[in-house]
Amino acid sequence: MLDWILILFVFALGACIGSFLNVVVWRLPRNQSLVSPPSHCPKCNTPLAWYDNVPIFGWIFLRGRCRYCHESISIRYPLVELFTALLLVFYYLMFFIFQVGPCPPGAPAVNELGFVTPYHLDIAVDWPIYALYMFMVVSLLAASLIDAELFIIPISIPWLMAAVGIVVHALIDHPSGAGALNLSPPAAALAAGGGVGLLLSLIGWALGWIPTSFAAGEPALEVDRDLIEQQIKEAQAKGEPPPQLPPEYTPAQIRMEMRHEMLFLLPPLLCAFVWTYLTLRPGPLQHWWQSLVTPHWISGLLGAVMGALIGGLCVWLTRILGTLAFGRVAMGLGDVHLMLGVGAIVGAGASAVTFFIAPFFGILFALYALITRSRRELPYGPYLSAAAAFILLAYCPIAEYLRPGLQVLASLLQGRGLGG
Repeated sequence: MLDWILILFVFALGACIGSFLNVVVWRLPRNQSLVSPPSHCPKCNTPLAWYDNVPIFGWIFLRGRCRYCHESISIRYPLVELFTALLLVFYYLMFFIFQVGPCPPGAPAVNELGFVTPYHLDIAVDWPIYALYMFMVVSLLAASLIDAELFIIPISIPWLMAAVGIVVHALIDHPSGAGALNLSPPAAALAAGGGVGLLLSLIGWALGWIPTSFAAGEPALEVDRDLIEQQIKEAQAKGEPPPQLPPEYTPAQIRMEMRHEMLFLLPPLLCAFVWTYLTLRPGPLQHWWQSLVTPHWISGLLGAVMGALIGGLCVWLTRILGTLAFGRVAMGLGDVHLMLGVGAIVGAGASAVTFFIAPFFGILFALYALITRSRRELPYGPYLSAAAAFILLAYCPIAEYLRPGLQVLASLLQGRGLGG
C-alpha cells in the first residue's frame, strides 16, 4: 500500500514537473522569464485558469483547444507531462522495487554466478540520490527538447546541473552510500588541481587573456543554414529585416580557432598534473592533503568536480581532435557543457561510459530514420541525454566488468605493474 501511494505521488509530482518543463522549453531559449507572465494561451495571450493548467487532464478536458479563442493546443504539452511522470515512476520502480540502480563506490556489483547483486536500498537514505538523479533526468529532457527543435543547449541548464550536483554530493555522500562520489586523496588532488585550473582559465577568458574561439559565431550546420536561408526568403517577402547568415570559415581557419580552445584547456591540465605530483610525494604536503580530504563532504564535493571535469573533457577533446582532423566543427560546445553537468551528478566513471555509449543511441535513431524514411536530423545532445539516463541503471555492472582491467592499469601507472 505504501508503494502504491508513493507511486501515485511520484506520478503526480512528475506531471507537475513536466508542466514546468513545457514552460522552460518554450521560454528559456527565447530569453523570456520563467515566472512572468503566468501561463497563457500562446495564440490569444489570455491567462489560463488554474483548472485549465492541471497537468495532462487540463488538455483532455479542453479537448486540445483554448477555452477562449478555440485555437488548437499542441499535443506536445500533455505528452511531455505524461512522459516526465512516467520517467519518475519508472526510476522509482527500478531503484526501490527492483533494486536496480546506483551502487556504493568500490562495492562488488556481481555475485559468484555473474548476476548483478541486488542492493537493499533504504528509502530514508536514498531519497536524496533519487531526487538528484531525477533532477538530472528532467533537466536533460528539457535540454534535449530544446536541442532537437532549435539545435542549441541553453548553458544555464548544464551549469545549474553542475552546481546542484556539487552541492548535493558534498551534503549527502558517504563512501558506503549508493551513488556516492567520494575520492581517494590522489584522485581528489587531480580534481582539485583541475578545478583550480578551470577557474584560472575562466578568469583569463573573462579578462581577454584567452581568446574566444569563433568570436563571430560558429559555422552553421547544414540544417541550420537551410533554415536561415528559408527565414531570409520569408522575411524578404514580408518586407522585414532578414536574419544574418553565420560567417563561413575555411578548414584552415576552423583549425586555427581550435587552438584557442586548446589554450583554454592548458591551465586545468597543468594544474591537475602539478597538484597531483606534489601531493603524491612523501612529506608534509602529502600528510596535510590526506588529512584535508578525509572529511566525507570534501571528498564527495571533489568527486563531483572530478565528474564534471572528466565529462566535459571527453566531449571537448573529441571536438578538438575531430575538428583538427576534418577541418569542420566536430561537436558543439553545448555538448561539452551538457556532459559537464552530467558528470557532476553521476561521477567521472559514469560520465565517461555515457560518452562512449551515446553513439549506440544515435545508431538506433538512424535505423528508425532508415525504416521510416525520415530525414529529420537530430543534434548530439539528445543521444548524450539518453545515454546518461540509461547509465543510471547500467553503470554498476559495467563498472564491475571493467574493474579488473582498470586495476591493472592503475598498478601500471603507479609503477607496480609488470614486476616493476
